[in-house]
Amino acid sequence: MAKSDGLKMARQLQIYDLVAGVRNGAVYSPIEIMAAFGITRRMLQRDLKDIRDSGLISVVYDKAEDKYVLGIEAVTDEEIPPRRKQHLERLFRIGTLIHSLSRTSSEELERYEFGKKEFEEYLELSKSDPENYPPEETDDMREFYIPQDFEFYDLKAEYYALFPDSNERTRQRDFEEMNRAGFDIYYSRKYKSFIFEYDYGI
Repeated sequence: MAKSDGLKMARQLQIYDLVAGVRNGAVYSPIEIMAAFGITRRMLQRDLKDIRDSGLISVVYDKAEDKYVLGIEAVTDEEIPPRRKQHLERLFRIGTLIHSLSRTSSEELERYEFGKKEFEEYLELSKSDPENYPPEETDDMREFYIPQDFEFYDLKAEYYALFPDSNERTRQRDFEEMNRAGFDIYYSRKYKSFIFEYDYGI
């Protein structure tokens, strides 16, 4: 369970990521969430209201079961002050990205990088010792070492498919906000691709 860095947007995104699990049967009580994020019940209620009003998800507290359950489908409130509306629109947009962009697990990335390194070593050996490392087997060894099911996703294309009216500056800020909230998305110069890395073991 992530902990807030104290920023409102980051905290609300982390809480949304947590309570979204209610859709799949995850069980959380108010006390558990308050302890995890170091917040009061009143602040938690305000955060959940923002999450609901943004249109992301609505959860309500079931006192008998001491847990949150799905409430009435979340609907964005249009009759709100401009500043709050701007916050809720951004919360909805980034929350949507967190659960919609294609992710790459740390384990998959490590497996790919290790295989790529092994293959590059084979290429070097095929030049210095072609008898034991036949160059004609290069294609077969590429398939052997490098996972064929691995791919780098076009996260920018995915972003604009979700939010076609956004501009590049907005996209940059949204990715930066994801990082501030603890969601590891970054541009790899090595692979010339954005990577949304996620440790599935945690």
